Amino acid sequence: MRDVGLPVLLVGALYAASMGAGWLAAGAAWRRRLALLVSGAVLWLPFLAPADLPTFRALLGLGGVWFLARAVELTRTSRSFPAWDRMRHAVALLDVRKARNVAPWLDGAALKRLAVAAPLVGLAWGVLAYGCPLLSGGLRLAVRWGAGLVFLYTAVEAAMSLVLIAYGLRGMDPRPLHDDPLLSRTISEFWNHRWNQTVHRFLKQHVFVPVARRRGVWGGTAAVFGVSALGHAAFMLPAVGPFWAGMMGAFFLVQLPLVWLERVLAVGRWPAPLAHLWTVTWLGASSPLFVEPCLQIVDTWGGG
Repeated sequence: MRDVGLPVLLVGALYAASMGAGWLAAGAAWRRRLALLVSGAVLWLPFLAPADLPTFRALLGLGGVWFLARAVELTRTSRSFPAWDRMRHAVALLDVRKARNVAPWLDGAALKRLAVAAPLVGLAWGVLAYGCPLLSGGLRLAVRWGAGLVFLYTAVEAAMSLVLIAYGLRGMDPRPLHDDPLLSRTISEFWNHRWNQTVHRFLKQHVFVPVARRRGVWGGTAAVFGVSALGHAAFMLPAVGPFWAGMMGAFFLVQLPLVWLERVLAVGRWPAPLAHLWTVTWLGASSPLFVEPCLQIVDTWGGG
């Protein structure tokens, strides 16, 4: 059995440093700067993990980027929170400050989504692991990227459903989180209103608004996609190396000219079927930039 001591130690260090950053993130300016320094330092932790554990490296990196975003929220807020609340927020999956308190309940809609998404995750992985090796050339790439896209999309849907179910059972409603991204009529609608609203709210408040005040709307939009590219590349770098991490970052940079083009063409005023086709086509065409780096990790699970 593989020694789990080092991975456990690294996860513990991630949480300890992030909670420490939460404790620091209030009061004097030096405390807030130190909180960001401590939180940013955990981005190096994945490089200490064994190189043959790329999935663990990626998850540890994702946790570091996520908790750094939480530290940014805490250091920029003007409201006062007790130390323990700051520490909890620093390692929360969601912004629990914005979640509504409700009576504990089982989210039936989320349960249905999970029931649909989970089998598709398994089916798509089966195609990747056992179907793609039987193919070659362009057909293999087409099936690999198509199955990879289904795998990642349904995995996110399943994860979001699990989050809603878990928080609902705790008596909290964190919605909106994910709002049927496949129904988007424009690329802007996909990113602004439907895909991962937790991340969208963070980027809007802490990246778009400050930059847009100085550089205008397009400056703010460019900054958002730039930060998205850096964030995704940062947590993928220790898992897949600079080339594939850069490819994932490029996926987000490609979205900027696509958003600009659809506004020039007024895609939002097109008939719904055409607008939807535009959105699905361009997001699908650019998706290999995102999918293939992830599949470099999935391949290590066996098959592929």
